[in-house]
Amino acid sequence: MSFSSASSKKKATDTVNKLFESMLPGTRVLPGSNQISTTESFHREATKQKLLPEEIRKINKTQKSKQNKQVNKKVLKDKKFTKLMKYKLIKSHKDKDDLTEEEQKFLRKLIKKNSSAIRRAGDVDDMMIKEEIDELRSEILLLENEKYDRSNAKQKENRLQAFKEKIASGTVSYPGLTPGLAPVGLDDESDEE
Repeated sequence: MSFSSASSKKKATDTVNKLFESMLPGTRVLPGSNQISTTESFHREATKQKLLPEEIRKINKTQKSKQNKQVNKKVLKDKKFTKLMKYKLIKSHKDKDDLTEEEQKFLRKLIKKNSSAIRRAGDVDDMMIKEEIDELRSEILLLENEKYDRSNAKQKENRLQAFKEKIASGTVSYPGLTPGLAPVGLDDESDEE
């Protein structure tokens, strides 16, 4: 191969030498000029210098922080997966009407948490998500109303039974007529006509 000038020949040999030096350190195949450019000498000096202890600490710190972030992401992913599996198990038990006390407690806690999250969420633009949220709201309201209806009915029944017991024992009497007297607030004028 012929070169048009000495500078182009020097550039070509330097490029080939750099290639071989990067592949096989310490070897020089083509004879080149003995003169080393300033950028090459600066690069060689920079690679030869050892890192300062502060720089080593900084590098180690950044590497540890990256590792910690990866570990935290993995832990969060595992937690989400276990929660999802637990939820699916409880949902299958709920569909079969075979919930244990712990599962009922977990479900109540999840309902409270999700209902507060739904209230905070506000409006949603996506129709699919909005339909799911409306469905969840109706389920939550149904469960909450069912719970309150049962407790209110039980309270009313207990109050009525306690009142009946008081009447039977004679501790409470009906207000109204007193023996031998007219009702309170009744005028005699209406009887004269």
